[in-house]
Amino acid sequence: MLETIPFDRGGWLNPPARSQIAPDRLMIETQAQTDFWRETHYGFTHSNGHACLFDMPERFAAEVTFTGRFTSKYEQAGLLLWESETRWIKAGIENADGRANLAVVVTDGRSDWSMAPADGAVSDWTIRMTATDAAVIVHARGLGNWQILRVANFVSRGARVGPMACSPLGEGLQVEFADFRAGPVPEEPLYISG
Repeated sequence: MLETIPFDRGGWLNPPARSQIAPDRLMIETQAQTDFWRETHYGFTHSNGHACLFDMPERFAAEVTFTGRFTSKYEQAGLLLWESETRWIKAGIENADGRANLAVVVTDGRSDWSMAPADGAVSDWTIRMTATDAAVIVHARGLGNWQILRVANFVSRGARVGPMACSPLGEGLQVEFADFRAGPVPEEPLYISG
């Protein structure tokens, strides 16, 4: 069972110029040219996105619910699992190809990127990451049931996890996060309910 963790217990990785933090709510307003990306395709490395992170054991499940108005290309928000500048995973909503997408980037030395169209009728999304002995499993939930986004070949070696937001080409994206929860890996981490 996952338990709610107050946002004010987290620590910043690249704090934004503007934020509001309370036990049950976190608002981030992104700064310009912020992102998490490493080398692949574009040839650049960025690790200056904004994230409010919490220490996790090696095996865990964590999730957060958020809403934002994504208008600028590549604006993004969701959940970040952070070990170091060369090992991390981000997952959430990303504005690409003129629409909102469910996106996951897995970085182990170099980044990769996967996307699927997000339901345009959904304003509040929940992203979950589950770190097992063999993988990190990423789920998303909008209006209905959980959807599997990724089973990543990534074994967490002790990480910090929490809400993140970036604006690679714009600035001023405002994202409101609620209900950050974490706990042990569920019995069946691939097909979750509730």
